Amino acid sequence: MKILFYFGGFAPIGGIETFCKNLLLYLQAKNYDCRLLCWGQNSPLLKSLKQTKIKITRSPCQWGCRWNLPDWLVLPLGLQQVKQADVVIFGKLLPNKILKQLRLQAGSYKKFVYITPYRPSSPKNAEEKKYFLEALQNFDVILVQASVFKEDLLKIGYKGRLETIPYIPQKPGTLKYFLTTEPLKIGFLGRLVEDKNISLLIEAFHCFQDKWLQVYAESRVKREQKPSLHIFGDGHLREQLGQLVEKFGITNSVIFHGNIPNNEIESAIASCHLFAFTSRIEGQCLAALEILGCGRPVVAIDAGALPDILSDSRLGLLVESTHPNAFADSLMQMANLIERKLISPETIRSAYLERYAPDKVGERYKQVLDSLL
Repeated sequence: MKILFYFGGFAPIGGIETFCKNLLLYLQAKNYDCRLLCWGQNSPLLKSLKQTKIKITRSPCQWGCRWNLPDWLVLPLGLQQVKQADVVIFGKLLPNKILKQLRLQAGSYKKFVYITPYRPSSPKNAEEKKYFLEALQNFDVILVQASVFKEDLLKIGYKGRLETIPYIPQKPGTLKYFLTTEPLKIGFLGRLVEDKNISLLIEAFHCFQDKWLQVYAESRVKREQKPSLHIFGDGHLREQLGQLVEKFGITNSVIFHGNIPNNEIESAIASCHLFAFTSRIEGQCLAALEILGCGRPVVAIDAGALPDILSDSRLGLLVESTHPNAFADSLMQMANLIERKLISPETIRSAYLERYAPDKVGERYKQVLDSLL
């Protein structure tokens, strides 16, 4: 089977791009003929794919172009590539006009698959709903990452085939245990952008630190060092977030590590006791799966596929409130579980592998693709 990954813009770092790489490598290992069509910077992620001999067709357009131009500029390459594929997988919902042209060029016997990057948002009016549904009708199957994503599409009126499959994560490495000799470390892994709502995380951490100090002052247990927040990732909000940290007076307790190379991510995760996400908008949150695979629990706001992931209480805590104080209470609860040894890296990884083992998830993608032809 010849599979074309029509992924358009390929950011230098990101969960969707990492998922694309993981799925490409899995399917290639199963003897599928895979090709990636994209535009963007020649990033380390793309270089790693080239080293595995994945076929890549790349437009010279740079990542970050505005006005949706890249979707159109890659179209000539797309029209050529779809003719050579049996199945075309899209990681982005392209404008309807582009999808129709690709469909016309491909012919009715080619199969189009759309993998949603985020939770579908409800159309604002009847015209927008009509346009949205017309775009979705171009696909033979839509793959979503959580049950709520599927429910949203059904409510909007989509009547085509839907399958719920999580993103395929990387195979976790050697399990590392909690560093019980070090003060509590809370981590965040992701881009420093508005959707991640890191300002809420910083404010919640400030509340958490106050609660933590109060608890140990009352218990008369001496603590030499305060808990710390470790932010792994970078983005245009870095300076603004630094100013917020200064405002709360917690500069010594919040460490910005910047972007972490792929080969150092597991070590970065293992250096912390737990991870926290306060996103406004989220998709699968592949970072959360990587963290759980390393045996670290997650505390997260109800966003994207995180409710499905954290429906298993062995993996972490879901916070329904977006109030900093409520999130801080959940951090306290998780810190208490870790300190009392009621949650362990072994338990977390075991629960994670039951649902998200890469081979198990990859097989589900393979079964869907095989069913199309």
